Amino acid sequence: MVVIYGFMLILAVAYFLLFTCVALHNFRWAIFAFILLLPSYLIRFDVFYFKKIVFPSTVLELSFGAIFLVWLIKYSRTDWSKIWAIAKKHIWFFVAFDLFFISSVVSIFVSDMPIPSLGEWRAFFLEPMIFFLILIGRKEIFKTKDLFLALAFSTLSISVFAVAQKFTGWGIATPEWSAAATRRVTAFFSSPNAVGLYLAPVFMLIVAVIASYGRDIKGLLRRPSYLGIVATALFCVLAITFTKSQGTWIGLGAGMLTFLFFVDYKKLAIALAVAGAVFALVVPSMRQAVLFQDQANQNRLRLWGYSWTFLEASPKNFVLGTGVRQFFRKIQKPYYDKYVMERLIYPHNIFLNFWTEIGLVGMLAVMGVLAYVFCLANRIRKNNKLIGAGLMSALVVLVVHGLVDVPYFKNDLAFLFWILMTTVFILYENIYKSEAELIRG
Repeated sequence: MVVIYGFMLILAVAYFLLFTCVALHNFRWAIFAFILLLPSYLIRFDVFYFKKIVFPSTVLELSFGAIFLVWLIKYSRTDWSKIWAIAKKHIWFFVAFDLFFISSVVSIFVSDMPIPSLGEWRAFFLEPMIFFLILIGRKEIFKTKDLFLALAFSTLSISVFAVAQKFTGWGIATPEWSAAATRRVTAFFSSPNAVGLYLAPVFMLIVAVIASYGRDIKGLLRRPSYLGIVATALFCVLAITFTKSQGTWIGLGAGMLTFLFFVDYKKLAIALAVAGAVFALVVPSMRQAVLFQDQANQNRLRLWGYSWTFLEASPKNFVLGTGVRQFFRKIQKPYYDKYVMERLIYPHNIFLNFWTEIGLVGMLAVMGVLAYVFCLANRIRKNNKLIGAGLMSALVVLVVHGLVDVPYFKNDLAFLFWILMTTVFILYENIYKSEAELIRG
């Protein structure tokens, strides 16, 4: 056992040193590599073993550690002034940001299991929020569509594997989903919904990039990266289709309507919304989903009922929630019946997810973050219609799908959330800087 853990430690140290070297040589490329490697949190290992105490880690965490170390040593002194300047300019966002972080810290101690909760907190709150600050501090190294393209290409490994699964069934653990007749792809994850939660918001950014290139086919041919992004879009569409995730489809539909509406195709967006509503009510499977008549949504209603019963049971529960990763123990367990519903760790609703995990203040804070960033994206739209609308639609996808799922509490999704926030800020600051320079000129 000691030999195995020793070998894991050597591999982990070697990888960490390699990624550190990349970050030292070219910090921008290290950031891009990190975003491409977001699904690598699934590669888990134990880096240390002492008296039956195991210290787990992931490839994603090692990559983040290397980036943070290089930033701390090489850039933090100069970047703090930039971060502080942005914070003063966007004071209400950073008030919400701070409240969100403080609520997450408090939730560790609200939990009955502070040590395991500390690990979850580190992965879902501390590291992604530090990464947000790092990107904000280093904003000048990114061009307009850099983060769009990095996120777009991060979907390739997921979507290509998902498409392959559709025709082979490889790697689908659940028998019902692996059977050819009822197959639903899961890619590297444990459920089809996890595929949709990652791909759908990023797909809206891909749509914005492709649309922004317009009809210049010759120009497109001169840029292989854009040909790559078109291919990526096709794989994303196929993968999302093969998930058969109705929450993803509805969220993506809401995102597409938002995009069309804010790029001045308002009549088309309204007509499609009406057609979509009629379609949802006419097709039996969709009607059952929309009206919460199918088994999956009946289970969601039960989870929401259990959650509300817990929250209203006392002022402490109402304000503080359950603490990090305590949903099953404190909310579902008293009602648990394996023949009715599997064991779950979140209530599958974006409001209740945050409310139960980090309390009422934390839930309100994250809603404030989303509202503020949506408004910034709308201001970007006035300068760059397609890119701004793409960002707005990505946020809409996240929230709409989040009404029936968990769009944050997973390592890759937590980082994706804050990278989306960063993308809006960087684009807004670049536009603001350009306008300021134009006025001074």
